[in-house]
Amino acid sequence: MPPKPNPEPRPRRSGALLLAALLVLAGLLWTGRADLPAQLARWTGGGARADVTLDYARLSPALDAATLARQLGGPPLPCQAQGEASVCETALATANGVPAALLRARWQDGRLQSVDLLVPWWEHHHAVGMLTERLGAPDGNEVIAADGQQLAALRWNLPEGAVQVARAPGWNPLRWATARWEAAPQR
Repeated sequence: MPPKPNPEPRPRRSGALLLAALLVLAGLLWTGRADLPAQLARWTGGGARADVTLDYARLSPALDAATLARQLGGPPLPCQAQGEASVCETALATANGVPAALLRARWQDGRLQSVDLLVPWWEHHHAVGMLTERLGAPDGNEVIAADGQQLAALRWNLPEGAVQVARAPGWNPLRWATARWEAAPQR
């Protein structure tokens, strides 16, 4: 009786899983390739990064850039004029104990319009927890339009404005979550 031929070994399951993971990572990098240089700059820091405490209840349309910088603890808040508006940004290490990348404030006609706090995708739920701890339970769930998309958001109403953040971080880990304070509309 002739010996039985050995069948060819099958690929191991771990190799297939590794290949699938690499393909998913490559897909995410490909879809976020336009944002990748900015993301890498935020991740690596590239200079001094501040630890700030942002008190949303003290934000007001009457604040100027110098007062906002003092409230944050004094990090430099360089501003850039954009017509009738100005935008001020500072790189962050943490905000209220949550890892953060950037704080961006916008003024229109000398009135503070919004303050954005950018946190990494994986810190989204910590940011929501921090907001809930500082501001209490959200006043409601609301749908907001962002880039033409409808997003479920959490909203906290304050005397001088409102804070809102997306309910879930989304599926793209290259996108940063944003907690935004917006001034109440003028009466």
